[in-house]
Amino acid sequence: MNVNKRQKKFTVIIIQDERLLCSFKLPVNFFKICLVAVIGVIILFSATVLLHNKTNNSNKEELITRPETQHKPPETKNHENEISIAAVNSYNLSIEDFRSRFDLRRKLFHYSFLIRNKDAKNATASGYIFVILKSEGLGPDQWLPYPQTILTNGVPQNFKDGDPFSITKHKVITKDISTQHIYDSTLIFVFSNDGKRILEKNFSLKN
Repeated sequence: MNVNKRQKKFTVIIIQDERLLCSFKLPVNFFKICLVAVIGVIILFSATVLLHNKTNNSNKEELITRPETQHKPPETKNHENEISIAAVNSYNLSIEDFRSRFDLRRKLFHYSFLIRNKDAKNATASGYIFVILKSEGLGPDQWLPYPQTILTNGVPQNFKDGDPFSITKHKVITKDISTQHIYDSTLIFVFSNDGKRILEKNFSLKN
């Protein structure tokens, strides 16, 4: 059995100056729709305000973070290797006017050279010098070092075995080496007081 339900309605009466202007009826559903619409607008407005505040806070955090990053001090690097190289290069020495001859009768090798300190401030330079006689076809174990020392790959193993020197400007080094053979070339090593190889120079002994 079908039962027809009557839809509930509200009557709206508009009165001005005690006179009835108009009246009309509105269904209950109309008010429900209006209420839902108002609630929807409120929710949408609240969400918009919340999103706006969140965006502003994010921008503020970014502005705070950037200056901290920009003013962050640079990382400290390890300069030990640079200091070591600088220490070696602080010696400004040269070997000049090298002269030599073999005295076959006395079985001696005589040599002389000038070691010059080219430092502009004339700071005292000191260290150790080796003179090594060698020839083509001979291995380092057959070379003749002066002063006597052990060679490792052709380089003096103990720098303190060398001939010590100390100069401000320049100095002439003159020595005689006892030898049974004639060699092709001379290799000169100069070491600093702390064992750094600061100079290496080769001279031919061939006529």
